[in-house]
Amino acid sequence: MHGMINRAIEDFVRDAYGEGAWLAVAAATGSDSRGFRLLHDYPDDLTRALLAEAGAPMGKTGPELAEDLGAWLAAQSGLRRLLRFAGSDFSEFVLSLVELPGRLRMVIPGLDLPPVQVELEGEDYRIRIASADPLWLHAVAGMLQAMADDYGVLAVLALDRDGLRLSVPLSAYTEGRPFSISDPAVGAA
Repeated sequence: MHGMINRAIEDFVRDAYGEGAWLAVAAATGSDSRGFRLLHDYPDDLTRALLAEAGAPMGKTGPELAEDLGAWLAAQSGLRRLLRFAGSDFSEFVLSLVELPGRLRMVIPGLDLPPVQVELEGEDYRIRIASADPLWLHAVAGMLQAMADDYGVLAVLALDRDGLRLSVPLSAYTEGRPFSISDPAVGAA
């Protein structure tokens, strides 16, 4: 796994649960407590272990923590901005998910995320990620929920063996967070 993924987990644990929690996760997984090198590759098993260890004190599984991580990532101003550039409304954003791996690769060379497929099935979206590891799908589910909130949309997500089904019962549920392409300060946290 790319070091940027493990660094994101590290930063999330530090931000959400504190330095002590990160030190415990690092010790349990045999990781360097000073953190991960961004441009280094790490074994996929280490990434799964990081999520499992970080979730254990809260009684969360690795996939549940991956959802929390996806939501946290979407709230980070730089990534939120990159995601919001993808569409003027939530529907455009969801349909643009197929471009997400390429966009992130432009920003972080060497970050090879699995391809994403998005299909319309009636009123719902079916999202599939070409990966045997369900953690990706859970992370995307968390990111989608956060972005639905950001756009002011009520979204219902359901994970199954075929991927993720996304329904949007209300496209104007609340007023979305402010966002401006021309002014990065608008909507900043």
